[in-house]
Amino acid sequence: MEPLVQWLLGGFILSLLFIIIARWFWKRYDKPSEAALEWQKEQEEKRKERKVWESVEMQMRREAEEAERKAAFQIKREVAASSGTAPDATTVAKAFESLGTTPLPTAQEGIDSEQEVDDSDVENVEDLVKVRQDAWDGAEHSDPDEPQEPDWELVDRLKRIAESDETEQIPHPELPHAPTLPDLSADDSEE
Repeated sequence: MEPLVQWLLGGFILSLLFIIIARWFWKRYDKPSEAALEWQKEQEEKRKERKVWESVEMQMRREAEEAERKAAFQIKREVAASSGTAPDATTVAKAFESLGTTPLPTAQEGIDSEQEVDDSDVENVEDLVKVRQDAWDGAEHSDPDEPQEPDWELVDRLKRIAESDETEQIPHPELPHAPTLPDLSADDSEE
């Protein structure tokens, strides 16, 4: 064999031997100390404790948000309930007296009598009650297949509007007139 190959082969075997010795030293002496192991355990316990506290805080936040939602709903409910109630009779009487008039008879007696009505029969209804959606106005209607007479006044107005070529100059008399602005094209031509 050539001396170069011998040197390379010897270096390879020597490097393998050094790798094995370094590995043996690393396995034997590179273990964490007692203090390092204790520190790792403390860190793990702190992580677990932090997770527990985070979950507790999240639960408390959820409960607080739910309580806020319930409180807001309750406030809205109270506002809605109080807005629908009539003022006291004494307050109304004082208001009319300050205006210098006498109070009109109110329907307070009717409201009181409605509150005293027994509604127990309504609560015991077993079947659903179907309510008609079309309102009856009290007028007698003829057969729905029979054509109804058109509104001739409306027809005449529509004909007059369709035949006229004029457009209304002032669409709404309540609206103020727009200001007259100077013509800018005339100023540009003078320059």
